[in-house]
Amino acid sequence: MLAEFLPPHSDFSAIRTAFLRDGALILRGFADAQRLAAIRAAAMAELARRVPPFELEAELGYPGAPQQAGEGAATIRRLRNMAARDPVFADWAGDARLLMLVGRLLGARDITLTQAHHNSLMTKQPSFSSDTRWHRDLRYWRFSRPELVSAWLALGEEYPDNGALGFIPGSHQTELPDEAFDALEFLIPDHPLAAPLVARAEFPALNPGDVVLFDARTFHAASRNRTTQTKYSLVFSYHASDNLPLSGSRSASQPGVAYRLPDQG
Repeated sequence: MLAEFLPPHSDFSAIRTAFLRDGALILRGFADAQRLAAIRAAAMAELARRVPPFELEAELGYPGAPQQAGEGAATIRRLRNMAARDPVFADWAGDARLLMLVGRLLGARDITLTQAHHNSLMTKQPSFSSDTRWHRDLRYWRFSRPELVSAWLALGEEYPDNGALGFIPGSHQTELPDEAFDALEFLIPDHPLAAPLVARAEFPALNPGDVVLFDARTFHAASRNRTTQTKYSLVFSYHASDNLPLSGSRSASQPGVAYRLPDQG
């Protein structure tokens, strides 16, 4: 089972040990109700405005997505550039407690928020959402080192029926041959080397305010939303500031936001 940590989330040694072992962990009740309400209100306002950049379900065409010319074609899958949209998102991305934990996991005092990847409000609509198959975020990310940490904030309840993320613990340490992946770099779940990994997948239920920290090398997936309520999540990703994006790649297409942490001792 993925490790879970309760407030005040101050056992840094145990958190780091669990993260290095599993590549993902859960911080229960990390965002308080007042802050969560402010983030959610700003998120709903941004969705209503529909200001680009955003990604539509129909554009990706994952299983379950609407057709580009059919009903639900305008369904937003994610709003991008969240850190620059409203100070409430920038404040969360730069939350001192969150950055301290991420810095511990990365083993770095200088860390950077990548604005080219994630930096998104993720939505799962009840009628027009899709399945995201098993993948690693590094399939399209290009950095000097594959060491990035994502922070996924649940803005409401998340569970398998509404498309909660699932993870394969320990998969960040697994090397697989190219033939275990399809043309889009999704894992082929019945491949002989992939099947044992998929068999140990976990789909943890999240409460509003819970945060999942996960390694960019950890396999994760999510189903479409089969409930009547939309699911919303906010996700940002970080790397050590000396772990530079590769020149000319999408990872280098936007400047990051740098933070310097206090001495961690």
